[in-house]
Amino acid sequence: MTSDLRRGAVTVADVHKWYRVYASPTERLKRVLGRPSRHLEFQALDSVSFAVEPGTALGIIGENGAGKSTLLKLIAGTTRPTAGAVEVGGVVAAILELGAAFHSEFSGRDNAILYGALLGLDRQDMERRLPSIFDFAELGEFINHPIRSYSTGMVMRLAFAVATGVDADVLVVDEALAVGDGYFQKKCIDRIREIHGRGTTILFCSHSMYYVTMFCERALWLASGRMQRFGPAKEVVDAYEEYLLVRDKRRLGRDPSPAQAVPIAKVGRVAAIRLAGRDGEAPLELTPGGTLDLEVEVESTRPEERFHVAAALDTLDGRCVLGVSTAWDGVAPLQGHERYRIALTVPELPVASGTFHLSVFLLDESGLAVHDQTVVTNAVRVTAPSWTPSLIEVAHHWERR
Repeated sequence: MTSDLRRGAVTVADVHKWYRVYASPTERLKRVLGRPSRHLEFQALDSVSFAVEPGTALGIIGENGAGKSTLLKLIAGTTRPTAGAVEVGGVVAAILELGAAFHSEFSGRDNAILYGALLGLDRQDMERRLPSIFDFAELGEFINHPIRSYSTGMVMRLAFAVATGVDADVLVVDEALAVGDGYFQKKCIDRIREIHGRGTTILFCSHSMYYVTMFCERALWLASGRMQRFGPAKEVVDAYEEYLLVRDKRRLGRDPSPAQAVPIAKVGRVAAIRLAGRDGEAPLELTPGGTLDLEVEVESTRPEERFHVAAALDTLDGRCVLGVSTAWDGVAPLQGHERYRIALTVPELPVASGTFHLSVFLLDESGLAVHDQTVVTNAVRVTAPSWTPSLIEVAHHWERR
């Protein structure tokens, strides 16, 4: 660690982390003895570099297996990088695997004192902090019982109370809020906000984009061990949620490279989507109650196959505001041609404001199985003449009586 690193600062420089996965304990022993062993090399992190300023709350997001927990372990110091460097200024408190730092035969009290010792706090200092830690954990007499008698939620309460009660310079939280009842989750959120307000640097991993956006200034998106995006939390979360929305669908008009083109499916595919009779990257601009005109081109490799078409309009966070299908609406299925053009008109789209993704689906005769699905991101933008918190436009009037 560099001696001039500011307290609370975190620097991750070109970090790589590899794990060896052995076929059996015997193969692991062979490796220890210097003999050839059968194992797989798994790269959990690949060329990760970023810096966190003191006092910043950084949200770390990504799908399961993206490398989030591995990164937090490196920052917490419980494991080391295979290559690269991780530097942290000051004391780090971490909530990783629940109870990982606890001894199952020790009482909650003894484990709290032991945790403090691991962070460099002497027994007298830790004893002074224990009343407020135990008050937050709300474990009552169980605080003097062995950890092995605790439920998962009780272990989480103690782990969170201890880690947030030792005045660390950097707090690392890995999905701790996923366990516990709503009441205690609220307490944890309030405690994190309080600690952040005191200037503590926080690295917070969560699958709740609401939490990340709520109290993180910046965010890091990991995918398969590599950085996808790093920047302001709202921008990164929006990009990640858009990815989740479209990851199982083709994107029309957004992937210009021929190498990214999707071949025609065995039965058929959506070949083109046009809004208001036009192609293009810019969203269709509407006012509340405006008309949505959509034209879909479908290509078929089996003219005898019977098809249905469906369309959905989703908010940027994935809420469906419009879902229609020729099958649900009693329209006859497509059959007998290699190419079709289908038009959909919504005369008065009852949306007050917002930007929306448009998804189009090619369904089988039953309207259940999906032959193809595509998406045009940020396809429609509805702008109200004045600010409104509402998603939908509802006719109404006021009357004084």
